Amino acid sequence: MAISDVLGEINQNLGRGKEWFQRQSRTRQVALVAAIVVVAIAGVLAIIFHKRLVHFLRDVAVWWQDFKWGKVVLWILVFFVGFPPLIGYSALSVLCGMVYGFPWGWPLLASASIMGSFASFLLFRYILHNQAVYLASHNEKFRAFSEILHENNSLWLLTLIRLCPLPYSLSNGALSAIPELSPVTFLLASTITSPKLLIHLFVGSKLKDLGDDSKSGSTKLVDILSIVITIAAAALTTYVIYSKMKQKLTQYERNGDNYDNMIFGNFDEESNIELHSNDYDADNFVIDEDDIEARRSEQRERHDIEDFEISDDEDIRL
Repeated sequence: MAISDVLGEINQNLGRGKEWFQRQSRTRQVALVAAIVVVAIAGVLAIIFHKRLVHFLRDVAVWWQDFKWGKVVLWILVFFVGFPPLIGYSALSVLCGMVYGFPWGWPLLASASIMGSFASFLLFRYILHNQAVYLASHNEKFRAFSEILHENNSLWLLTLIRLCPLPYSLSNGALSAIPELSPVTFLLASTITSPKLLIHLFVGSKLKDLGDDSKSGSTKLVDILSIVITIAAAALTTYVIYSKMKQKLTQYERNGDNYDNMIFGNFDEESNIELHSNDYDADNFVIDEDDIEARRSEQRERHDIEDFEISDDEDIRL
């Protein structure tokens, strides 16, 4: 992918973000700006007091490791964070790496995340189905991927979607709204993609090492570089996968009985239905036949009045 394409996509995403922000209410806009300011301040403080922060995280990891029920508590937290709208999955994954190391924390983290996401899927499929449909229909990415899975619900395709940068808990609920997607396929895809959790474990273990005063500066520098390289490689891989999925979506929309037919219905070619632009309202919904006839009558009356006014003007000039 060319640099110009990347820059173009970044500009396009920024434009979409700006449009989305402008559509929000004044209260929500203020809350979003306040949240951004708080995050920025927290980032600056983390940079200034990074040594104290790293030492604090290391102390927490050591305490958690000595805690008798530490594994049980962490497993439960990772399990329940798979239910929307809960957040904190990435933070708990990194904490698991700090406490139990790389790759020794993977069995705990993988089992909790797989079972948590599967339980969330079942809950929103069979009990909270309306909420699942809401999640799938009110997010552009979820809606697009849902339309693909309606036609092709293969394990390979779902595995690629699970590797995309989607909100963890929200994706568990949104994907359950797709009736063609079986729980077994979802469970297998979650299991296949679980090795990606090793990235979180590696970063967490290196963060813990940074708080070890017995290590030399060169060793800590290597740890920092390894964290940066790992995160950059993971981000690049995720971006490539997401770009491929967007291309697949574009191809899907262009094929055969395409996206529009699927959403708005497919009219029989022999039905000879002729729809005019006036047959739709502002939201592109087909207007009732009585409303259509009423609108056309208003248009005819308007044209008659305009013709009458024109004829009066001509008589006056004469």
